[in-house]
Amino acid sequence: MMEKFKRFMMGRYGVDQLSYGLNFLFFILVLLGLIFGNSWLFLLALIPLVYMYFRMFSKNFAARYNENRVYTNFMSPVYNVIDKIKTKFNQRRKRDKNYKYFKCKNCHQELRIPKGKGKVTITCPKCHTSFEGRS
Repeated sequence: MMEKFKRFMMGRYGVDQLSYGLNFLFFILVLLGLIFGNSWLFLLALIPLVYMYFRMFSKNFAARYNENRVYTNFMSPVYNVIDKIKTKFNQRRKRDKNYKYFKCKNCHQELRIPKGKGKVTITCPKCHTSFEGRS
């Protein structure tokens, strides 16, 4: 069965960022339809779903590529904000547990101090500002 589907999809456009966006819009409209009990929102939700499947099964690569390019250019500010949030989250998650982290109050440089040293005076290597902290 999987082999038949692979052969069917050969030469077709498939899934891209615009398809993911249309799928997200579909779920948002369905969710709003459930919350407000409005059947028109369910019908409205079918439009992005049908268009997403039309794009996936299309053989016109040039047109689908251009649609996706316009969408990604339009959504690039949103993607940039999401990437910044992901980067911040991953930086905090990957921190070493043997150190305590401080921010310099002057230049906002992140400083790493070994845990278990008690009250220490921390000097920023960038701006040479000193402040006290407990590790």
